[in-house]
Amino acid sequence: MRIATLFAVLLGASVAQAAEPIRIGVNTVLSGQFPDRGLSELYGAQMAMDRINQAGGVLGRMLEAYYVDNGCKPEQGIAGTKRLIEQAHVPVVIGALCTPVTHAIMPIMAEAQVPLVIATSAGQDFVDASGVGGNDYAFKTIPSDLDIASGLVKFWAAAGIKSVAMVADADGFQQANARSIAKATREAGIGIMSETKLPASGVDFLALLKSLQAANPEALVLNLGPSNAAFFRAFEASGWKLPVSGRIDLAGAQSAVSPAFRDGGGLANVTTVAVFSPAVTLPAVQDFIAAYRLRTGQAPTQRPFFVYEAVYLVADAIQRAGSDRPDAIQKALKTSVLPSMLGGTYALDDHNHAHTPLFILALREGKPVVLATE
Repeated sequence: MRIATLFAVLLGASVAQAAEPIRIGVNTVLSGQFPDRGLSELYGAQMAMDRINQAGGVLGRMLEAYYVDNGCKPEQGIAGTKRLIEQAHVPVVIGALCTPVTHAIMPIMAEAQVPLVIATSAGQDFVDASGVGGNDYAFKTIPSDLDIASGLVKFWAAAGIKSVAMVADADGFQQANARSIAKATREAGIGIMSETKLPASGVDFLALLKSLQAANPEALVLNLGPSNAAFFRAFEASGWKLPVSGRIDLAGAQSAVSPAFRDGGGLANVTTVAVFSPAVTLPAVQDFIAAYRLRTGQAPTQRPFFVYEAVYLVADAIQRAGSDRPDAIQKALKTSVLPSMLGGTYALDDHNHAHTPLFILALREGKPVVLATE
């Protein structure tokens, strides 16, 4: 698929257009380091619009998507947002995937009084700034990092864990997650025996694990990106039998250890938290996964899933409002109760934030399974 800077994709083109289409803007990353992530959002949006249009559209009109590529650059995202508002005249925008871009366009959207649905930027700071936080045109649908941390800590508390040692890589994403998990851990009355921020290189993980053993925690909490494989190789070598939890790449952990360790249950006590996973067996989720695989040949991540549901949330707001005016959509979004395929509803709190379920995953016979839903 060729991606232009600003283009429209008319979905359901075989349906006669009796009225002007309803335009929906999508601001995402389609160039730079991670264009595949933005492309997955594009697929999620198109899947939703295909299905809505095939069912007759909204208010008897088809949905039409306008995409801009922000390249994960704030200035590019701002320029694209202004084109969506001033040239394409979209009444609502879904975006912007890249955290700095989402921050940059929030005041632009508020000034224009056009709703922004934040479907994939996870930071709690977006929640804090929205609704009663000041920006009443920002709506956050994906769980925040604090939501995720609270769900994970609730699982530990139910398992009787009283103390943890925390290890995190130094990059911004992992540190943001580590701070949220530490906050939720302390609020739950669980002791933090140590907090380790890893340097970019030169880590002796066996020595680190030995020092962590001396603190005698009941579980290890990981927020790892680049260090994930090295940590699990050292964990196998250490022989330490301890529950490991956090926000963990289970596939990466499996590939890092030996087959004997993996098949012998060495990762059986490793758990992670997810906002979405193909391991969720709910029928509607599996239907989405099958449709996404058919379209792309790949398994979906949370990005296309939450953009897909964001399109339905916007369509529901327009239908209930009886209008695609920005002010009507904004007011209708605030009263949304749309069910999520994950369970629960997109019922927004006073910060314009929804709280969909979280999933605790573990490995069983080499495959991720859902242990608990929080």
